[in-house]
Amino acid sequence: MEKQSIESFIILFVLSLIWGSSFILMKLGLQSFAPEQVGALRILFSAFVFLPVFIRNLKKYSFKEYRVLFVYGALGVGFPPFLYTFAQTHIDSSTAGILNSLVPLWTLITGIFAFSQKFEIKKMLGVSIGLAGALILTFARAGENGLAFDFSNAWGLLVVVATLCYGLADNLLKAKLQDYRSAELAAFAFGLMSVPALIILLSTDLSSIDIGAAEVQKSLIAILILSIVGSALAQYLFAKLIQKSNPLFASFVTYLIPIIALMWGAIDGESIGILHFVGLIVILSSIYFINSKNTAGH
Repeated sequence: MEKQSIESFIILFVLSLIWGSSFILMKLGLQSFAPEQVGALRILFSAFVFLPVFIRNLKKYSFKEYRVLFVYGALGVGFPPFLYTFAQTHIDSSTAGILNSLVPLWTLITGIFAFSQKFEIKKMLGVSIGLAGALILTFARAGENGLAFDFSNAWGLLVVVATLCYGLADNLLKAKLQDYRSAELAAFAFGLMSVPALIILLSTDLSSIDIGAAEVQKSLIAILILSIVGSALAQYLFAKLIQKSNPLFASFVTYLIPIIALMWGAIDGESIGILHFVGLIVILSSIYFINSKNTAGH
């Protein structure tokens, strides 16, 4: 295996750990803050991390380039934080994590229809294998309720829309922003989204929040970790991963997220069954399949 491929797999694994834990951090943040406040704070804290890079490169790009960067920022880091937090006020974090596995499908579909990528049956098969693994994990988590998954909660559709945004952002990055430095991409994505995020935050009732309360501080720390590690660092790594591989392979990090959720469940005392390990094997097999030479992306 080439060194570049090994590095891609390492980044994929690290991202899965980071994003697999983000749903719990969002849940903690929502204990003291409204969903729009969690989403806005997540963007603003992340933008602050990249502020030096953002300021240093402000005059570097043309207006046309800024338009592409703004669209990428809106799709990749602008809309999703709000969609996820609003969804998680009505669905549990594990459900959100499982629905997040739709990203590779949207990456493939939007790549074909919006970015004129070649349709390949083997790629579709690889995505389907990974999705099957995610569904196995979904069913395995049902436990006492039997092997079924409840899609009746319409709030889950917000996560579906978020995964569509990610699919479009992944393809846009590969098609238009491939030659940009990963740190600059992350800096401008969060920097450009910080203005609307600040407007949203200031429009909320911040005066009702007691910052001195222990519970509020706990939520604030969770949002800080979510922002610095789960957004800023993760966005940088994800941009680097797409540039080193392809959007479809990079989006397979979402298949590993339910596995991390299972790890958190085990730590919390949940039982882990044989189907969980079957799902794990299927998912890892799909990643290998989609990254093989005869199915490599553009």
